[in-house]
Amino acid sequence: MKLKKLILTVMVFIFSVISFSAENDDVYEVAKNYPYKDSPLMATVFGTPSKDWYKFNKTKLPKKDHVKATRENMPEILRKWTNYDYNIWIQKEEAPLMIIISGTGSTYDSSLSMYLGMMFNDNGYNVIAISSTSTLPFIVSQGQNNYSGYLKDDIKDVYSILQGIISKYSGTMKVSDVYVTGYSLGGFQSLLLHEYDSEQKKIGIKKSLLLSSPTDIFKASQILDGYLVKNGIYDAEGIEKYFDSIFQKMLKSKDIKLANFDMNNLPELMKGLDLSDRDLGILTGLLFRVYSANLTFTGDVFNGGGRLVKPGKVPARFDSVTNYFLDGLSISYDEYASEILYPYLVKNGKFSGSYNDFLMTFSMKNSEEFIRTHNEDIIFVTSLDDILIDQADIAYIRRTFKNRVFFPYGGHTGILWHEDVDKILLEKLKEE
Repeated sequence: MKLKKLILTVMVFIFSVISFSAENDDVYEVAKNYPYKDSPLMATVFGTPSKDWYKFNKTKLPKKDHVKATRENMPEILRKWTNYDYNIWIQKEEAPLMIIISGTGSTYDSSLSMYLGMMFNDNGYNVIAISSTSTLPFIVSQGQNNYSGYLKDDIKDVYSILQGIISKYSGTMKVSDVYVTGYSLGGFQSLLLHEYDSEQKKIGIKKSLLLSSPTDIFKASQILDGYLVKNGIYDAEGIEKYFDSIFQKMLKSKDIKLANFDMNNLPELMKGLDLSDRDLGILTGLLFRVYSANLTFTGDVFNGGGRLVKPGKVPARFDSVTNYFLDGLSISYDEYASEILYPYLVKNGKFSGSYNDFLMTFSMKNSEEFIRTHNEDIIFVTSLDDILIDQADIAYIRRTFKNRVFFPYGGHTGILWHEDVDKILLEKLKEE
């Protein structure tokens, strides 16, 4: 009896060790000098100090090109976004192609998309970088629906765009293998694009690299909106009051001069404000509200009226849109999805299921069959303290993805700038 007890105890110990290893051998202890280990929000907003970025062997700027609008009868107020621009880097010899899908609200030439594009090009890749489907150039120029945001349709549009770009440059860009990556929403869409290509078989995607991707886009949107709600900011009036307080900080700060204010160095300017995690959370949540406002306003314009724009009162080219924008900031993505996008899709025969079925289209659980059959070719990379995932998501990632990389800190996309991380990304892509 004592022998059985001893054997049982040893077995329990062995299996506990095995289980512990399975949950920790996917955590890469890199970037040990990272300055924002204790604040996921600071990591998210400020990223990585430039001294720790990838060191380029050569700096090659991309060629900028564009895809013409697919819509006809473009409303005057939206004509500024008629073209959908993208960046392309081409190697002299045959080389793999990396497709980069930018994250929520980010364009093809945003800082992280440019950084990743140059990094992959420096390591022998052809690169195509495109703007997020949540940006005005995509919504206005390429989206097939009046109200954008239905991922299934958006990815079909992206696929068509990429086919056209690859075809256009087939004479000068010699491609061996094709990979797709993206960050944030772009990471999620990298999986969807990989899945769609496995059905269409027209691009031939070999691997997808998911960077700081939420496992559920709708859940992530609720997390972001929660940064406003839990701080008592519900509408445009609350947002305006909060910005007044931030502006007062800017005026009183000795480190900030309004003459230096530029969107390109906004993170550096924000450091001088000595903002709290509460402030950083509010600003992050507010940024997402801007995207919801864009989706609602452009949808109303295309629809001839709706939530923000009165029927028959679509603004003309030089009309002010300030009031529309401020009103749009009061609409959460939850409201947009349930009260605007879903009813629009059902009414126009683009979705026939229940609202819960619709919400499933925002989740990776909707792609589990593809993940199961292509697991070796999907690389999931994120930080354990990413603000858009929780412990349940981390457990899901561990259960679902064999080829995964966790970093112990770095927030949402913040650590992707670190040279240690970039080296791991390149190595993972080379693995067979």
